[in-house]
Amino acid sequence: MGGDGMGGLAVAIILAMVLMIVGAWAIALLLGRWVARQRGASPAAVKKAGLFASLIGVALGLSAVAATFFESSWSPPSKLEISVPPGYAQSWTILLEDPRAPAEIVWRGADFPFAQRRGRIAVPPAGVLRVKALGDAAGRGDLEIMWSDGAPHNGTGGGPAPAGSGARSYILLGRPLPDGSLPEAPSGDSLAAEIRLRETPDHR
Repeated sequence: MGGDGMGGLAVAIILAMVLMIVGAWAIALLLGRWVARQRGASPAAVKKAGLFASLIGVALGLSAVAATFFESSWSPPSKLEISVPPGYAQSWTILLEDPRAPAEIVWRGADFPFAQRRGRIAVPPAGVLRVKALGDAAGRGDLEIMWSDGAPHNGTGGGPAPAGSGARSYILLGRPLPDGSLPEAPSGDSLAAEIRLRETPDHR
């Protein structure tokens, strides 16, 4: 029964995509011909206008399908490149959004469909960095992370910053330790304590 349900869903999605494309094509075709007739165009010109409008309609239909069913292609997740110092050994890197902070994530790339935005930031050895704004990194669980030392990315989390931290929100970025393990992500009181500890002069 599960297989039949999935098959039915796949058929429904395909039909929806076809209807979106065909519907956009038909509407554009009729609209193009109607506008041409209203302007007193010849029958040949009406056909050309309909053809041109139908091409636009198909393009719009395909864009609608991509935006609806292929969101990762329509709006690719932003990539954040993180530069770490030699010997960096923090399992969880903490980014804090703090409007008073001098550091900023530099984002590049146009905010257009199918275009990926890229950000870059350097973190200190302690693995806690306050930035003015998280920007494209905020609220995206599919954020693509690239570490400068080639370490694999292993987990992302975030939410409102702990009380007393002076920040608005935070993002946790995980990377395995040299032995391949990844300790449990800090949260709540443990996150607040971790931030305080790492921001002391001895750990910066």
